[in-house]
Amino acid sequence: MNIIDVKNITYSYGGNTNAIDNISLAVEKGEIVTIIGPNGSGKSTILKCISGYLKPQIGEISVNNKSIREYSAKEIAQTMALMQQHFSLDYDFTVMQIVLMGRNPHIKRMQGETQQDYDIANDSLKKAGIFHLKNRSITSLSGGEWQRMILARALCQQSAIMLLDEPVSGLDIKHQINLMSITAKLSRENNISVVCVLHDLNLANNYSDRIILLKEGRIYKSGTPAEMMTKENLEYVYDTPINIINYNETTIITPEIISE
Repeated sequence: MNIIDVKNITYSYGGNTNAIDNISLAVEKGEIVTIIGPNGSGKSTILKCISGYLKPQIGEISVNNKSIREYSAKEIAQTMALMQQHFSLDYDFTVMQIVLMGRNPHIKRMQGETQQDYDIANDSLKKAGIFHLKNRSITSLSGGEWQRMILARALCQQSAIMLLDEPVSGLDIKHQINLMSITAKLSRENNISVVCVLHDLNLANNYSDRIILLKEGRIYKSGTPAEMMTKENLEYVYDTPINIINYNETTIITPEIISE
């Protein structure tokens, strides 16, 4: 069953070139779909359109068989959690205060957080591996700690869909694996659908049920990791030589080093 249906959407920020052009895709319940492609190929634009933040000039997006245009902002927030790479805050919040913001779509007007909201926030902090930072000021966080805080806020939202825009940016290898493992585990155990934008081809290969290859605002191909992560496909999409090494039942994808 498809929880997200994107049909022939086109979006332009202005000018003569479309950021995405005639994009169609579907995401099933409990599936992890990863979008990969070069910088500027439209990956983040697709996520923003699915989330309702951007409205395509052409085409239609449905979530749970309902047009995204018919959702209120609160209904979107209850349905989808968007983890963006960059955003700014004007006040000196604690980590717990930021994570608790994930509960806002579930709190009735004129009511504050309940003990259940705090329990969910604490559990989300633990899953993201930053429970020990709950009382820290966000101004003191490293880039990696900030990313895990935003993941914890998305988990706290308890949505059926998670949209992750470069979630491992700024994380060291240990925390990249940790974050993607958490995401995969939550998807399996809670039937959460995940649409993820990644630059790391090895993470995409290891943690995706399906991969979409994007080039110049269009979908080149989509399919299983085994079908998509081939030398031919990747060299075409990224326009650079690629090495694919199979070692002990593990696939390692690296760019070919070109010496001048």
